[in-house]
Amino acid sequence: MHPEFEHGQHLLSRPDQNIFWQRLKRHDAQGGRRLLMLHGAGVAGTLTWAPLVGHLTAHDELIIPDLRGMGQTLAPQGGEPPFTLEQVVEDVMALIETQRITHFDLIGYSFGGLVAMRLVQRLRAERPEVKVGDISLLEPALLERECHATMLKVRDGYAEAARAMREASSPEAGITAFLDLISPHRTRNPRAERMMVARLAHRHLGFANALDCVTHAVREIDREALLADVLASGSEVRSLVGGKSPQTLRDYHSLLAERHAGWQSLEIPGTDHSLPFQKPRRIGAELSFV
Repeated sequence: MHPEFEHGQHLLSRPDQNIFWQRLKRHDAQGGRRLLMLHGAGVAGTLTWAPLVGHLTAHDELIIPDLRGMGQTLAPQGGEPPFTLEQVVEDVMALIETQRITHFDLIGYSFGGLVAMRLVQRLRAERPEVKVGDISLLEPALLERECHATMLKVRDGYAEAARAMREASSPEAGITAFLDLISPHRTRNPRAERMMVARLAHRHLGFANALDCVTHAVREIDREALLADVLASGSEVRSLVGGKSPQTLRDYHSLLAERHAGWQSLEIPGTDHSLPFQKPRRIGAELSFV
């Protein structure tokens, strides 16, 4: 993925999934900080984080799993079985346990941001000896707007997009509907649009399952309790949002920073929900704190 790092590829066997994950370790690193990197729905770890890796200077070890339904993580029996948020979190917890990881920083993008927050909450309750350091959330699911009732209505649109991906002769219409919801102010360059659609269509049924996973979680999770537990973990939390993302999202993250001393919010100009692909150098600089 990057010449500064030794690159190892691994499989973690779970009862119903073979979890593909990668470890990148800086050459000649002596200890140093570890970063667990959780990608978004519809995209694999390598695709999401490869542009960022070369701009990270504070971390000597990177742990990058492919979450369920995406990348090279596959069900041993084949197909694309649906999954819950708790199953995804338990996959990551199993990885942490089998690798005897006791401390790490954490970054989560979109769906991976929701997984990251729930992971912190679960670790705090079940594995308090595991210490999570700095947490970076790139437009995490569940924090799309302050009004929870409105967010639930908006999620109905994501459910419709997922249904279209499954039932239509081609997943493209459902994927475009998703993009219109998540990045309504994006620059609609035809080439960029084709690339995004092709990327998300690679495992469109797994992508649809991830969207439904988030929709279910949004309806079931106590968001205030989740935020309280994340902040109570003692970690410094920073959220990064796109300058071209919906105003409701940007306003809510600013409000979180105003309300909570342990929360910082940063707006990345010229980006939308695809910010890790659009400004990896800038995001890498923000994560490369000492």
